Amino acid sequence: MGFVQELSDLVTHFIKCYQIVYEYEQGLFIRNGVARERKRKLSPEEEERVNALEKEVLKKQGYLQFLPFRRPEFPEGFRQSPITGLPISDERYSKILSPGIYVFFPVTDMILRESAREKVLNLGNITVPTTDDDSKAMFVSCNLRYELNDLYLAYNEVHDFEASLKDHTLSILAECSRGKSSKDWNNKENLESLEWEVLEVLQSKAKEWGLKIHRIYITDNVPCVVQRLAYDGPPLTLYNK
Repeated sequence: MGFVQELSDLVTHFIKCYQIVYEYEQGLFIRNGVARERKRKLSPEEEERVNALEKEVLKKQGYLQFLPFRRPEFPEGFRQSPITGLPISDERYSKILSPGIYVFFPVTDMILRESAREKVLNLGNITVPTTDDDSKAMFVSCNLRYELNDLYLAYNEVHDFEASLKDHTLSILAECSRGKSSKDWNNKENLESLEWEVLEVLQSKAKEWGLKIHRIYITDNVPCVVQRLAYDGPPLTLYNK
C-alpha cells in the first residue's frame, strides 16, 4: 500500500504543472535551480508612473537611437524591450511572484511559496549571567513578531531564515544583557530599553535577509542559581575514620 501511495504521489507531482500564489503569499519561479524574473502586473497608478518614466528616457535619448541594428545605452533601472526594442523599466519585472496562477514544466521548474503575513516566533529561552556576587543568573524567554518582505533574499542570503533569525536574536539578546544585575531585570523601564536595543541591532541584519522585525517581547525572566557544581565538578568529601 505504501508503494502504491508513493507511486501515486510521484505521478501527481509530474502531472500537476501549475501552482497558485495566493494574496497573502510570496513566490519564486525556479527554473534549473535559478530564480527567474517574471513580468509584474502593475496597479493603474504604477502603470501611469512607469509609462511616464519610459517616455522620458525615450525622449531624452531620441527615437533614432532605437532603430533596428542600433545598440543604445540604457540608464540604470531600464532595459531594452525584446519585442519593440524600446526602453522599459525594470519595475515591470520581479523575482517575487505576485498573486496568480503560474504554469510550469515539472521536470525543470518549480514554484516556491511562503506566507508573507505577520508571524509571532517563540524564541525559547536562554540563561543570562548577572553581576551579582552569588553567581545568580536569569532565565529569560522572549517572542519575536516579524514578517517576510523579500522571499528571494530570505532563500538566498541565509540558510533556513526562521531558524537563523531565532538563533541570531538570542545571540544579540545575550550580548546586550551583559553587565546587568538581578535588580535590573525587575525594572520595567530597563526591560523595555533592552527590547528596543535588541530590536535596533537586529533590524539591519534582518533587512539583508528580506525580513522586517516589528517587536521583540521579553515574556518571562526568573532568577536561577548557577551551581558551582556545573563548573567545578562534585565537591570533595572527607570522611572521619
